[in-house]
Amino acid sequence: MTRLQWPGGARCAVVVTANLDAEHFWLQLDESCRERPKTLSMGEYGPRRGVPRVLDALDAAGVTASWLTLGAVARRYPDVLAEIARRGHEVGCRGFGAEDLTGHDAAGQRELLARAGDAIGQATGRRPAGFRPLSREVTNDTAAVLEELGYTWTSMARGDDRPYYLHTPSRQTNVVEIPASWELDDFSRFMFNYGPPFPKGNSRIAGYAQVLDDWRLEFDAYRHYGLCAVLTIEPSCIGKPGRIGLLEELLAYMREPGDVWFATGAEVAEWWRSRATANDIGDPETSRLRL
Repeated sequence: MTRLQWPGGARCAVVVTANLDAEHFWLQLDESCRERPKTLSMGEYGPRRGVPRVLDALDAAGVTASWLTLGAVARRYPDVLAEIARRGHEVGCRGFGAEDLTGHDAAGQRELLARAGDAIGQATGRRPAGFRPLSREVTNDTAAVLEELGYTWTSMARGDDRPYYLHTPSRQTNVVEIPASWELDDFSRFMFNYGPPFPKGNSRIAGYAQVLDDWRLEFDAYRHYGLCAVLTIEPSCIGKPGRIGLLEELLAYMREPGDVWFATGAEVAEWWRSRATANDIGDPETSRLRL
């Protein structure tokens, strides 16, 4: 595979993404959480305490991130979203609330995503261009709906280490997918709850030193191969007093080589469209649609 030539001669790209789901992760997991104040408080911690710490860490590192949130979160915490935008970060969309897009046809998805875009735009002053569903799953209709609504990029798949265009069953869209990975995700390492159990089986919270070491090794590999590393954080996880230092140390480690392009999802998508008009042969979308 040909090594990518990233902007400015950078050796690799890094996109820092932050999922701001607040209480809605738990509602999406189990509707009974509406009657579980303790569990909902875990989500509430993110916008109230985690976001300020994450914003300060990003400021200190000089990194602009892509935040992704829900229309319902924008309505409940408009001042938080406004502050994220004021600090120069991109704000994308996760849907409107705790809905599962796979349960909606194209018209239903269009209505939900348009309503979510309106709420986020009202809070931040700019309609979202990026999308990552709370449920992590979409349908074959979703790419066309996103394109119609003006979205330019997504980050929801796991099929590559480089960007590529999303397809419908009949055509390629202009929406660029920027794949993420569980290896560079804080939620799978740190989120924990007894009831409803998360993760199921209640595995223990990962050791901080081991997580930081894992993340450094992952970054080193992405840089070695010249790929696009997507870090995914959640303020209710990484924004805890004992964990925010992990983000600070990781960003410092990533910046140390001096040859990394830190970019938002929108910036990566714009650059990708300027260099490639179609996917490589055997891309994940073509393979998926042949199943």
